[in-house]
Amino acid sequence: MIVFNCFLRMIKRNCGILILYFSIFLTICISIQLMTNGKGMGNFEEERLNIAVIDQDGGTLAKELRAYLGQRHHLVKISDDPKTIQEELFYRNIYYVATIPADFEQRCLVQGEKLKTIRVPGTTSAFYVDQQINQFLNQVKVLKAAGYPDSEIYQKIEIIEQAQPDVALLDQNGHGGVKAPHVFMFQFMPYIVFSIICYVISYIMIEFRKKPVRRRMICSAMPPIRQNTQLFLGYLVLGIGVWALCMLLPVLLYGKDFLSDANKFLYMANVFALTLVSLAVSFTVGTVIRKPEIVSSVVNVLSLGMSFLCGVFVSMDVLGKGVQTAAQFLPFYWYEIVNEILAMHTNFTSEQWLEIGKGLGIQLLFAAAILCVGTMADQYMTKQ
Repeated sequence: MIVFNCFLRMIKRNCGILILYFSIFLTICISIQLMTNGKGMGNFEEERLNIAVIDQDGGTLAKELRAYLGQRHHLVKISDDPKTIQEELFYRNIYYVATIPADFEQRCLVQGEKLKTIRVPGTTSAFYVDQQINQFLNQVKVLKAAGYPDSEIYQKIEIIEQAQPDVALLDQNGHGGVKAPHVFMFQFMPYIVFSIICYVISYIMIEFRKKPVRRRMICSAMPPIRQNTQLFLGYLVLGIGVWALCMLLPVLLYGKDFLSDANKFLYMANVFALTLVSLAVSFTVGTVIRKPEIVSSVVNVLSLGMSFLCGVFVSMDVLGKGVQTAAQFLPFYWYEIVNEILAMHTNFTSEQWLEIGKGLGIQLLFAAAILCVGTMADQYMTKQ
């Protein structure tokens, strides 16, 4: 087992890369868990902005609008002076200014004139305030048209706004209809698994493919098939080791929540298929590249490129149709397809089982195809 032992020593020499990426991944996972308080990514909270309302009318409608916005945002008092307003917006002390004109009710409710507003350029939060103002004025207009007296209109609006709808999500995944907290970890998993394996194995392959080492291996009494078998065993040990470490993370961070997930073994199988793809890519990269300083550039392009295109860093729902079509030619895409199904369901239909099997199968086909390319490249490079 000389070749295998040499392979293990090379892994130990490159152990710093493994620890570095594993630490980065662990830090990100812990940060996400602390930010979400272990409750997943499904929480939503209305944003409260610093806004100013300049009342030039002083009527009941203007006061009620001001109170309405004050319940939803932080009202900041400023003078009705253009220079002061521009300065406050420039320093981001306020993000939105609404000026209520004189004869507000006649001009805005009857004549349909819009409020004069000023906002921080480029911010999207201002549209949120615009929507709230339009909603308030539309409610007043509807209630007036329905014949309600002014004394009751604002009480009705307050009752409507305080009413909370009873929303119950369909629980299809055992987590109340929202994604489990460990789903983000598995979404991010391709980048870390691919990076660790590609960096370590590529450096090792470069060392084994150096001409002096290659010639000594050819001249040795050990037949090539035994050498390749021991190398393959070394790849497998590294792959299983990285896979086991990554599978240990959700157990340590999420404990019972992950262990009680009905899909935990499918998550593990999906990551294992991805590990085989990473091993095949790293073998090919290490065979083609002969200079260690180039490895970092190639691996970064592959890992970051596939991560951005295939929904690792950005959710698949956000990606455009053209990007998703192109991503189908990359293995990370099929990993994320399987991960998305596992995140939202525990009882699968026949179509979903077919999609899961398809995703896992295509990843294995990617691994086999890339390994064949790497083997052909290795034979060609050996003859050089």
